[in-house]
Amino acid sequence: MKICYKLMMLCLLLPAASCQKWLDLKPQNEQVSDAYWTNKAEVEAVLGAAYVKLQGAVKTMLVWGEGRGNTLSLGGYVDVDLLRLKSFSLLPTNNYAKWGEFYQIINYANMVIKYAPAVVEKDPAFNQATMASFLSEAYFLRALSYFYIVRSFGEAPLILEPYMDDQQAYELSKSSKAQLFDQIVQDLTVASNNGKEIWPTVWETKGRSTKWAIQALLADVYLWLGKYDEAIIACNAILQSGKYGLLQGTVNNKNNWFSIFNPGNSNEGIFEIQFDYTKNQTNKLMEIYGSNYNWIISNYCVSLFTENAEDIRGAGASYETVAYKLWKYLGAEGNTTIPRPYSDQNWIIYRVADIYLMKAEALIMKGESYYPQAVELITTIRSRAAISRPLEAGSTELDILKALMDERAREFVGEGKRWFDLLRVAQRDQYKYKEYLIEQVLLGVSGASTPVIRSLLLNENAHYLPIHADELKYNKLLVQNPYYENLN
Repeated sequence: MKICYKLMMLCLLLPAASCQKWLDLKPQNEQVSDAYWTNKAEVEAVLGAAYVKLQGAVKTMLVWGEGRGNTLSLGGYVDVDLLRLKSFSLLPTNNYAKWGEFYQIINYANMVIKYAPAVVEKDPAFNQATMASFLSEAYFLRALSYFYIVRSFGEAPLILEPYMDDQQAYELSKSSKAQLFDQIVQDLTVASNNGKEIWPTVWETKGRSTKWAIQALLADVYLWLGKYDEAIIACNAILQSGKYGLLQGTVNNKNNWFSIFNPGNSNEGIFEIQFDYTKNQTNKLMEIYGSNYNWIISNYCVSLFTENAEDIRGAGASYETVAYKLWKYLGAEGNTTIPRPYSDQNWIIYRVADIYLMKAEALIMKGESYYPQAVELITTIRSRAAISRPLEAGSTELDILKALMDERAREFVGEGKRWFDLLRVAQRDQYKYKEYLIEQVLLGVSGASTPVIRSLLLNENAHYLPIHADELKYNKLLVQNPYYENLN
């Protein structure tokens, strides 16, 4: 895998007075060799570079998590690669099939994990407790990166050693999904031992790995693995921590719920990738080309909101009603036409509403006797959205899963979760609910393409992205994902 991993002169999410220690790096054209690791500041700088790379991966998180779902549609300006991803007609040359951003994060994490322990003996200011905390962050970032990779590609190389030399031959074959998930759980288990409960500032507590961010990711991973008791334990750790709560709203006041997104870092947020225009940190969540946008809310998602007219998350909050753009990322306030002055909204990976609904999903999968508890949790999310109508959840496992997934669609539209949600539910128990995934995807596509996409989705290998042609070129041990073997 020929990927250059070089430290960059970047300031990570810090006030100007704290910035210098994150910038004390090697020049941009130098490798981080064994000789680099001499003090705490250098370890912290490499860890900071991993978070900077995480900022850069946000657009990919949006595309991978939403592009093939049914709650977003393509806007007026669309590049060909995005169109092909949305229509499930990807080629191995598609720019959205590149995993390099996440492997760069993994490499920085691998550097910290390998070299940070030895720095304790070299720098009296770098004690064992601080080192262990940094390692916890590195393990979390590595696990998070592999979680995005395994859900999107299925199989991929498992790299646990840092890549230090451009001339180094670094060719690895793919590891299985089971191996990748095993490593993710192992990393998070190690990370949880020394994760901080809070950091000195709010943005750090929300924007750096914490004990609670680790538990949120563990809950998500356990849902994918079918380990429902473990998922519930992880959710309960957060819900019983006393650190977080749901932001309440009313039919006449959407701004409280909207403050989850602007200004962000609310009491509901657990892990948010931080952006701040004053520090030259902007994102590309809703790229604008003239008057056109990459993404708008889908007709199907609008119909989900209009089932409950009082839903404070609908028109004026999640989306605006002129061009159906995602207002939660574009607006300064809910139920207004006041736009954000800059594109520097945080990208929220986990918040408390997700914990409620992940716990509900785990309870559903534990069996019929747990359905009432699951419905109660879903109802809590609906009630905070000011929905008064009782939840009509049905009586079968699939009925209640559908009610849950509809609620997740409303709550998290545009937050990078929909496709992953559909895939997770569908592939359970040897793809027990594959037909549900197909039906849901088809609700978000045009009628003319429906038969083609239905036929394509019957092939389970088509649910994953192709390995990019460049990776196959540089790593001769890689084998293309089966569905794309004969595509160019």
